[in-house]
Order: sequence, then C-alpha cells, then structure tokens
Amino acid sequence: MTTMYRMIAATLLSLLALTSAHADSAAEQLHTQLADLNSLEAQFQQQVKDSDGELVQESTGTLALQRPNRLRWESQSPYHYLLVSDGKTLWRYDADLEQLNEEPFDSQLAQAPAMILSASREQLDAQFNIELQQRGSTRDYILQPQDEQMYRQLVLRFEGGKLTAMELIDNLEQYTHIEFIEPQYNPSLKDALFYFDKSQWPGTS
Repeated sequence: MTTMYRMIAATLLSLLALTSAHADSAAEQLHTQLADLNSLEAQFQQQVKDSDGELVQESTGTLALQRPNRLRWESQSPYHYLLVSDGKTLWRYDADLEQLNEEPFDSQLAQAPAMILSASREQLDAQFNIELQQRGSTRDYILQPQDEQMYRQLVLRFEGGKLTAMELIDNLEQYTHIEFIEPQYNPSLKDALFYFDKSQWPGTS
C-alpha cells in the first residue's frame, strides 16, 4: 500500500480525444497552462482499477501544492496516509500504523505523480515526453516518463483551462483516476502546510 500511495501521491486518458499535437508543441502548451498554476488546494476522489478493469480501491482526501516541489497530500478514507514535501525533505506518514519515513527530496521523487504539478519547467523537460490530445475545451496532456521504473503514463486533464483530474497507468497495467473536487486555484498557502510537524502526530517523536 505504501508503494501505491507513493507512486500515486507519492497527488495529475480521455477516450473522447480526437486530435494530437507534436511533442514540442504539447510541452510548450503544458508549460503555459502550468505557468498560471502557482498553487492549488482541493479535495480529491481516487479510484484504482486492476488490469481487468475491476475496482481495487476508492479513497478520498485533500491536496495542497505550491510550485516548485511543495506538496501536501492527505488520504483520509479508507486509510489515513500523509505525504508532505517542502522541496528539500519528503515525509511519508501512515497514521494508522503510526509509521513515518523521511528522506531527502531528489530528482527521482520529482517524477512521482503527486509531485508533477509542483515540478519546475526544467524537471518536466528533462524527465518526460509530452503529447496533447484534445476535444473542445478538454485537453489531456500525456506524460510518458523517460525512465519508466515508476509508471508508464500520466495524464493531466484540463477543462476550460482549469486542471480537473489526473490519470495514471502503472507498469502492471493498473489504472488510477484522481478527480479534484472544489479546487481553488492560486490560493495563498501557509508554509506550515508543507512541513511535517512531528509533535502533532503519534509515534514520530
């Protein structure tokens, strides 16, 4: 479970898409979209399906991010799991087990799906091949990591210029859909959101 949360949050395929743009053009357009997204706060709903399309897990939680590389991803149901990064350190805390993992933030972690939205332009250019599929006001940016150890494909979905969902296909053909609920774009976020305060969580002192 920890591996799955790290890959997903450790934190983003339209079947109606009809057209495709060249990779360079798609990368530039994604940069433009993300340039207007300095911070994001939302609730999320997540579904995970296996390679046969069977539902494996559903979860809900909250997300806060600020570019570059600052993230707070808290899955609250059915398991309480927290991932926090201030861009220097990554904390992963399983509240049910009262278990904390702490590690330096590095370029490989920047490829994790939950971190993509807070990645810098340089990180995206260096680590992904990017394509665009669109229909009407819906745009799917398809990111394929040059190093496929973590996953095969990540999709960032924008509708009317606003980020609304992420979709992921991992190396086992497992499919994850994350939808953002009541997102707030470019809110003012406190620094404390992106720091794990051990005094507030059991088993970490």
